[in-house]
Order: sequence, then structure tokens, then C-alpha cells
Amino acid sequence: MKSMRLFAALAACMAVLSANAQTLKMEPQVLGVTTYEASTAVNLVVVKPEIKLDNFDFSVLAVNTNGTDREVKSVYPCDSRGAFDPDGEYLALGLEKASGRGIGLSKAGSVWREEYNVKVGLKPGKTLKVGKQKFTAIECETDRGLKDFVSEADYFNKGSFTGKATGKVGDETLTYAAYEPWSLKGDGKANPLIIWLHGGGEGGLDVSITLLGNEVVSLIRPQIQSHFTTEGGANGAYVLSIQCPQAWMRTATGSSTRGNYPSLYADVLKSCIDNYLETHPDVDRNRVYLGGCSNGGYMTVAMLIRHPKFFAAAYPTCEAYADANISDNEIKALAEENIWIVQSYDDTTVDPKTHCIPMFQRLMKAGAPNVWMSMFENVQGIDNPGQKLLGHFSWCYLFNDAVTMSQEQTDGDVKPSNNGGGSVAPQGHANIFEWMNAQVLTDPVQPQRQQGGQQGGQQRPAQNGQQRPPQGGQRPPQNGQGR
Repeated sequence: MKSMRLFAALAACMAVLSANAQTLKMEPQVLGVTTYEASTAVNLVVVKPEIKLDNFDFSVLAVNTNGTDREVKSVYPCDSRGAFDPDGEYLALGLEKASGRGIGLSKAGSVWREEYNVKVGLKPGKTLKVGKQKFTAIECETDRGLKDFVSEADYFNKGSFTGKATGKVGDETLTYAAYEPWSLKGDGKANPLIIWLHGGGEGGLDVSITLLGNEVVSLIRPQIQSHFTTEGGANGAYVLSIQCPQAWMRTATGSSTRGNYPSLYADVLKSCIDNYLETHPDVDRNRVYLGGCSNGGYMTVAMLIRHPKFFAAAYPTCEAYADANISDNEIKALAEENIWIVQSYDDTTVDPKTHCIPMFQRLMKAGAPNVWMSMFENVQGIDNPGQKLLGHFSWCYLFNDAVTMSQEQTDGDVKPSNNGGGSVAPQGHANIFEWMNAQVLTDPVQPQRQQGGQQGGQQRPAQNGQQRPPQGGQRPPQNGQGR
């Protein structure tokens, strides 16, 4: 009899435990993506729990992104895009940066891959207690995590421009992203403009690939923005990143050029820049700065040759315009430009010994007063010191604000140095961006709008209308706590 009562009691306890053992359902919303010096990473997962979760132990949560277990470092209530909202019905899970540099996001054909699995659950043997409720499982999974995501690219306005192709009949369309901070746009003052041209792997129709693929978004972060001053003395600059459908080095015949033939996009790019200046009268036409990496570095040099004295300064990085294709007359014209070249000596993708080094030496012989070159020995990680990256990735130094020195202005041998790129401080400035900020055209060329050029509308406004620059040296809040 006693055993029967014990059995009944155990059964009752099991029934109670069973009643209390529940599965909590969460609906996946969006991911937060951060770009680092050589990779991108998912660092935020936004979910919508079926009940409001307050003051719970988030250490019991288990998150897996694309097959990799991630540690949850912070949790906060938010809106559907991950912006903090104390009354929000959504939950943002900030993740620890994984595998040293984060989890790279695959892209094929210059589009983000939609197939990206994300799962939120409980760690083995753990339960989630919320008030009097106890959950022994969480149901939350999606295999389309990258269909929609938030990132620093959301601070840019997106658009397109159509204009004349070069070398063939017809038009070409470029996409672009423009960062226009409210603090500058409404001040009634003239503002500097930084233009960036992407490398060969970031062409296409999705300008977020351009912004995140090479950490171009670092140009809007406070560290770099602080180096620029407006006409009124405020800190900051506009940033314009322009994307072509394929590669800047593509010609009208479909071949690739290193300066021996003009780029298919040469005319439409100039017209796109002209149109932007025309539609943004608050941009200081005396202070337009042009740069790009690899393919974009080629196009930077090409634009300097085609449009002398139009840009206040240029910063070609691992540029792919072969020195053999630059004539002596073009060298004389380039010698009058303000240029700061950046590259790594061990670059095997674009050999500096046939590209920027002989060009720099010829410019020195031509008496160029304000041409500089930072030649690094190799590319070392800055986010992760001591980690050696591919020699072609010299833009990592640029976007980490680590280009501080130049080679001596001589036509002699270069002396690669990882100490800022050289041994000379150009014009006494502390880094490339401070030098850039100081360059001003004395007689700017007035842009002429191309006949028939068309500017596309804003294709994807910034999420939540947020165009303000990140404050206090931090990444935008919707990117979470992943770095």
C-alpha cells in the first residue's frame, strides 16, 4: 500500500514537472552584420519571443550561426531591426566575435548568400526560467538568415545613375551609396567629400557588398570622420561609394585593362560624380577626394589622368594601373596632383614593382612636390595583432587609420616598413586622412552634367531613418555587441 502511495506521489510530481516543462517559441527576425579588416561577421541575432522576457539568465542560451556555436554576450529589448527599445517586444542577442575574426559571409556573383542557418536554443541540461514558468527547450531556427540583415550600410542612402558607356554605343548604370550625416547636411556649410571605388570582387548591383566587403564603412566611423573639418569647422565628411556592375578594369570588348585601353565605365563614373556634386550644392568642390583599392585603385589613377586638377587629392591603394601604360606626358600631369599611394611590398595580386613603385619613382624624377607612398612590408592584422593577412589587403591599414608615414621622396629604392608605411610624415600630418583634409583645389574644375544622364531614386533608405554618424567611437547600435 505504501509503495502504491509512493508511486502515485511520484506520478503526481512527474505530471507537475511535465506541465511545467514547456518549449518557448521564438520567431527569427534579422541578423546584425559587422565588417572587420578582412572579413564580415554575424554578431547580432534579433528574435521575437512568444512572451516578453525580462530579467532572465541569458547564459543558458545557445546560438549557432552557419554551423558554428556562438557565445551570447549581451541581451536587450529592441525593435524589429535591433535598435534598443525598453518596451520592445523583440530581443537582441549580442554575440561574441568567433574564430578570431568572425564568421565570414559567403557571397557568389556579388550577392549575399541567402542560405545561412541560424538556430537559438538552450545549452545541454539548462532550463530557462521566466517568472514562474520554466522552459526546457527553445524552438527558433531559420535557414535564410541573410535574406535581410542590418549593418552600418544602413547609414547610407542608396541610388543609381545611368550614363554614357565608354568605347561603345549605349549606357551603363552604376549603383552608389552616400553617407550624408544630418549634422553636416543642415549646417549650411561646404563639406568635404570622400569617394571610394571598390576592388574587383565587390562589383555588382548590391552596393552593400561594396560597403562591407572591404570595411568601407570605417570611413563613417568617428575615428576617421574626426580627421575631416567642414567649412564651418565641424568634424566630418560626406562619403560616396560607387559600384559598377562588374569590374572597373573591364573594357567595351569585355577584356581587362591595366591602362592600355580605357575602362568601359570611365565616362559614366565621371558623370555620376558630376551629378552628385550638382545635386548636393553643400559639397565643397574644392575638396573632393578620390580613392579605391586594386581595380578601384586602377580607376583612381585613370580618373586623375583623364581629369587633371579635378580632385583635391587621391589615395590609390594597391592600384592596378601598370606603370608601362603611363606616358611621360601623363607623368608630368600626375606630378602636379596631390597623391598618397598605399600598398604592401609582398602583394602577389598586383605587383608593386611593376605598378606603383616605378610610377612613384618617375613622379619623383618629374619633381612631384606632393606625391607620397606608404609601402608596408606585409599586411598584419590590427583587429587581431600578429595575424598575417594576404599582401593584397593593404586597404586594411587604410581603413584602420594606420597609414601614418610615407617613403622618402626619392627615385631610389623603396624601404618597406610596417611602421606606418615609411619614415616621413607628409607635410607634417599625422596620417593620410589629416593630410587629405588639408588638400584644397585653388582653381577647381566645374563639373558638367552629361546629356542624357539619369539619377535613380533612393532604392533602399537607411533603416529606421537613421543617418546620423555613430557616436562616441562606437559602431551603430543595431550592430549589437559583437566586436
